This record gives sequence, structure tokens and C-alpha cells, in this order.
Amino acid sequence: MRVLVHGTIAAPRAGLLRERAGNGWRIDTWDPGQDDPAAFAPLAAGADVLVGGAPPGGAWPPVPRARLWQIPWTGVDFTAPERVPAELPVANCYEHETTMAEYVLAAMLEWQIGLRKMDARLRAEGWGGHVLAHGPRHGEVRGRMVGIVGHGHIGREVALRARAFGMRAIGIRRSAMPCPEELDWLGGPHDLHRLMGEADFVVVACDLNDGTRGMIDAAALAAMKPAGVLINVARGAVVDEEALWQALSETRIGGAVIDVWWNYRQGDGPEPWPANRPFETLGNVILSAHESANTPEMLERRWDFVAANIGRVARGEPPENVVFTGEAPRA
Repeated sequence: MRVLVHGTIAAPRAGLLRERAGNGWRIDTWDPGQDDPAAFAPLAAGADVLVGGAPPGGAWPPVPRARLWQIPWTGVDFTAPERVPAELPVANCYEHETTMAEYVLAAMLEWQIGLRKMDARLRAEGWGGHVLAHGPRHGEVRGRMVGIVGHGHIGREVALRARAFGMRAIGIRRSAMPCPEELDWLGGPHDLHRLMGEADFVVVACDLNDGTRGMIDAAALAAMKPAGVLINVARGAVVDEEALWQALSETRIGGAVIDVWWNYRQGDGPEPWPANRPFETLGNVILSAHESANTPEMLERRWDFVAANIGRVARGEPPENVVFTGEAPRA
């Protein structure tokens, strides 16, 4: 069983897969930051399983033995069936949902309680002249409504944790299903504005595709409560950047927590600023650099899944989490 772990994200973590490798596995790596670009094609040609992101240049060389392209993360918006060799299954993995749900809960709690401000105030002022029990007040999340745009793996974990804090939860999703017990109601895309209007916190947790690109636009933001807070842990492009900037800078909504962005480094190109507008200058935002899922424990769980999926292929079993199968003619 030959496995090629490739790309800037996957290759440095090949050791995690080697720790989990089955008997008889050969694991090769190709890191664009260290290895000759010409070395990729022969390694890919001999691989039974490819683990990583898009191939160098975006086009696959001949992969006659490949039986699985395992993407060791969730988003697949960077590729499509027509760009993948025919009959090659493409699988993703999750294992990030509980980690991201903790981030969302931390963001909501911080928004209401303001622990950072309390800390800064005490460091600067001590008691600041406040009489005990008569000082500044803060909010609480109990009784607040969280609305989940794209109720799936992440949304479910957010809703379960929100319920534990005495919050209520509502959601929408593209594919219909019965309303789960953690939600007050579950609707479809046509219920977006209703959700935006009812929620105190709107959590964007859907995937990026042609139907969701720019979905949170000026009209959707206008439907939010004046004190409503948008939390985006999905993809930056799901939210219209200019519309969000205008809503925040003109304080037409309460604020935003932004973990995903519109500009990312592409290949060896220069590092861009995450946004085209200066969100970092606003006082009604909390910002992070695509870090909501980034814990060592999450990585361990993901590579457990990757190894298990390779094991399924090795045993002749179908892999799990297949998103689509390639349609491009094999070279």
C-alpha cells in the first residue's frame, strides 16, 4: 500500500500518519517548500492513496493506481469533479466540529461578559472607585437565541452547547431533514431572513459553493437585530465583504466575530492582508486568523480518520466521507 502525503498543509504532518500506519504501508511525502516540483508526478503515479490538497499547478498527472484522494480537512471548494481523474473517490474529513463549537461559545460568552475589558480595567484602575456590587454591569448568554446558517456537524455541536448555557437555537440548511431536538425550528435557505431577524447571534457554518457565495448580503444583514452579532467560522466569501463592512462601520448591527477571510496566500505568492477593508480598526469586532479549529487534539482525531480511511481502501472496503468522484479523463 503506497501513500503519498503532499502539499504545504499535509506533508509536514506525515509523521502523524506514520504513527498510525498499517503493516506494509509505504508513506512518501512531497512538500512544495522543500522538494523538487518534478518529483511529484512519479510519486503520484505510484500511489494507491493521495493525501493532501490540490496537485501542483492544479492539474493531476497520471495516477493509474490511485484508489482514493483523501483531503485531510473539510472544505473542498478548491476543486471539482471535472478537475479530478475519472472514478477517483474524493473524501474529506471532519473532527473539527467540537473544537469550533467551543470557539463559538467562547466568542458569545466574551461578547456578553467582556472578560478582556474587565482584565484591562483592573490592571489600569484597580477598584477604580467602584463600590462592591455597584460596579459596571455585563451581559449573559442565558435566554439569547443563536441562529445557525448551515446546520450540520458544526451547527449541531454549537446548538447542544448553547442549550447547556440556557440559550435557544434555530437553524437553516440546504437539504431537508426533521427538526432535531436541539433546535426550536429548522428551515431551508428561504428562511434565511427570518433566522437573521430572530437570532441574537448568527453563526455562519455552511460550506462555500455557488449557492452560498455572497449569501449573507446587504439584505440579509439588514434583517438582523440592531444588536445582533455575526460569527463567521465557515468561509469568508459566504459573507459579502463590503456589505458587512458597511453594516459594522455604520453600527447597523451589533458586531461580528470573524475567523475566516476573503484573502489568503496563494502558493508562493506574497502574503495578502486578510480583508480588503480595515476591519481591524473597528471596535465592534473580534478577529482571529482562521484558528477556530486549530488544536492538537483536533489534528490527532483527523489523522486517526485519515489512517482509518486508508485502511478501508487497503482492505477493499469503500472509504467514508466521499464527497464526489472524479470525472476528468485519466491521462
